[in-house]
Amino acid sequence: MLSYHLHSPILTLAKELIDPSINSYHIFRKARMKRIYSKLRQTTLWRLRLLIAIKILGGKKIKLIVDGTILPVANVNRARTQRIKRFGGKVFWTKRQKKLCSVHYRKYVEFEEVYYGVLVMVLCDENGVVYVWFTYGNMHESKAYGIRKTKSKWFKELVESHEVYGDKAYKYVEGVKACSRRNEKGMRQVVEGVIGAVKSFNVVSRWRKGITLLCYVYAYSIAYSFFRRKNAG
Repeated sequence: MLSYHLHSPILTLAKELIDPSINSYHIFRKARMKRIYSKLRQTTLWRLRLLIAIKILGGKKIKLIVDGTILPVANVNRARTQRIKRFGGKVFWTKRQKKLCSVHYRKYVEFEEVYYGVLVMVLCDENGVVYVWFTYGNMHESKAYGIRKTKSKWFKELVESHEVYGDKAYKYVEGVKACSRRNEKGMRQVVEGVIGAVKSFNVVSRWRKGITLLCYVYAYSIAYSFFRRKNAG
């Protein structure tokens, strides 16, 4: 969480605040990361349930927004020529259609971009209280949402008891309302802000293993929710 707030890698902070001789293997041991992940996950779920309960008791209607983004695991050229130990396989290759406004052609130009990475899914409310998870890069956002809903009982109860909004990718997903009106599209600014911060944080985090990424995204979700609410207040 401190790494997110200061926008600095964990290893750099440990060397500055604890001991300059600290190495990565002192911090990122698998058994230690599993314990940290378990505690962060319990804290995240507890906070979500508490905040939602407070809103319900206060008579507020809760609206949730879902979206996803690709976090690169490795440079595309490196992934094509070398074996990536942390994440390997075709399931991490994906393509995304993008639109950019061309000054020369004076119109939007569509193009396809190739990534080698993971799909990070974000579910948050209008105040920026965040829940994050990740899956294979080549999985469609709507499928990732459906699988999470099937496998996680508390997640299913959460999304079925409140309104969930998404972009046009979720148009045919049961229980998710595709944003079409201007005020509904405005709600997506919150989740877009979360995604932008996730990408920015990913640049400095320097994670290597899946369990480390899980710890990062849970710690990130707690830190983002706390600091955003504090700044908003």
